[in-house]
Amino acid sequence: MRYQYFSKFVSFLLITLFLVACGNEEPADKSADETSQQLNAEGVVAKVDDELITFNELNLMLNSSAMVGLSIPALGTPDRNQVIITLLDKMISANLLYLDAKKNGADRLTKYVDDMKKFEDAVLVTMYRSNVMIGDIPVSEEEVAAYYKTNINPETEFTDDVKLSIEAKIRKQRFAEQKNSLRDRLRAGTDIKIFEDVVSSSADGERSDTDTVVTISDKRINWSDVKVLMSGADHHATLAEFYVDNDEERMQRLEEYIDNTLMVDKARAAGMDKDPEFFKRTAEYRKTHLINIYRSNLVAKWKPSEDELKTAFVDNMDKISVPETRKVQMVVVKTKKEAESIKSEIDSGKITMFQAAQQYSIDPNAKRTLGDMGWVSQGTGFKELDDFTFNLEPEVVSGPVESPAGWHLVKVLDVNDALYENFDDPQVRQLTLRLYMQKKFSDYVIDLRKNHFEVAVFEDELNRNFQSEADYIAELTIKAKEQDSVTKQRLQDLQKWITPAAE
Repeated sequence: MRYQYFSKFVSFLLITLFLVACGNEEPADKSADETSQQLNAEGVVAKVDDELITFNELNLMLNSSAMVGLSIPALGTPDRNQVIITLLDKMISANLLYLDAKKNGADRLTKYVDDMKKFEDAVLVTMYRSNVMIGDIPVSEEEVAAYYKTNINPETEFTDDVKLSIEAKIRKQRFAEQKNSLRDRLRAGTDIKIFEDVVSSSADGERSDTDTVVTISDKRINWSDVKVLMSGADHHATLAEFYVDNDEERMQRLEEYIDNTLMVDKARAAGMDKDPEFFKRTAEYRKTHLINIYRSNLVAKWKPSEDELKTAFVDNMDKISVPETRKVQMVVVKTKKEAESIKSEIDSGKITMFQAAQQYSIDPNAKRTLGDMGWVSQGTGFKELDDFTFNLEPEVVSGPVESPAGWHLVKVLDVNDALYENFDDPQVRQLTLRLYMQKKFSDYVIDLRKNHFEVAVFEDELNRNFQSEADYIAELTIKAKEQDSVTKQRLQDLQKWITPAAE
């Protein structure tokens, strides 16, 4: 287990170093085919219409999978290359769904527009709080030095990055301490009026969604804007008893809402919604959320009829159902007479089934396995033997029965019943529906790829990156073997660092 975690950590480190190295490469010289050169310089390995997929994106996606416990093949290996190709196929499919969603106007759906507004507002609040509210808090050199001396490992070098990190921590702490004064500064010059009687729990039985709870200058905030914010454990419920019953907590939530509203307005007025950082933070969500909404709409549209679902179950029983399995022990001999004689000895208690298998069975593995065949599924062996075995009572020595291998004595040690064979079972219906939808999605994406959008995979660029990874690891391996190698020393230090935590 210790090695597994250490291996993943080292793999993560090597990947990061590799990506940094790639990022520091000089851009390719643009000449004859400028577009092709540009794509190569950016590491583009596939293109779905105008959507580009880079090798670094694939690597980062694979690298992040370690955080949810997935196994990651070592950098520069054929296994890793195969996983990258699988991820590339998934990203192409995702981009096809994204483009189809935009083509069909899913990005204009009210739910998507509202969700994006909430997400963008949350990003603007974070940016404004970090860049303006917290960023304006002064931190002296003496405070940074004191924090470093008190809280940082003395072996840590005091670099510019460490200094900036300490300054950010101090500002964040001071922001929490000075929150009230910062709120006054945020609200300075703004006319705010809160209608506490509307917010109060005493109004829950009478209030309407259009009742105003607060005005911010000329902006009116109604109950419909904040009622989800005021909800308790079940925020989907609309009944009054599911709202927070503590009026003080309601006011605290409303004050936070007012602060956030002001920060969003000020951030937009300052042009933060045009900042590259804003686009970077919202781009991935904008794309993935649209895909998710569009996928949900497709699922609703593709909901099968009862007959269609039954047909899908019948057509895919081999993928849905789990056949009965039996743990079997056997003695195999050449003649029926010999088998009957051995069975007589077992039935009389003179020998056990294990001893019979060890002493008499012609199965070459019998002396090692004592006749234990493990778990077998119905339909996987000789038909005569299969039919016989799956009609036996457990713990009874039966036979002899003939097969092309000889004459068998059979004992069923244990039975695992068949699963998911009844279409009326809710779990079976769910498995069938999932398989049905997977097939629909697969067919739909294939059609998009063939008939609606242009997909190009740049195999030369993909292979170039594969080779570059392999060369990079080979170079590190050589350096690690050199005397006084820094790479080797770092790996040894990492091993020392991680060992105590794993024990």
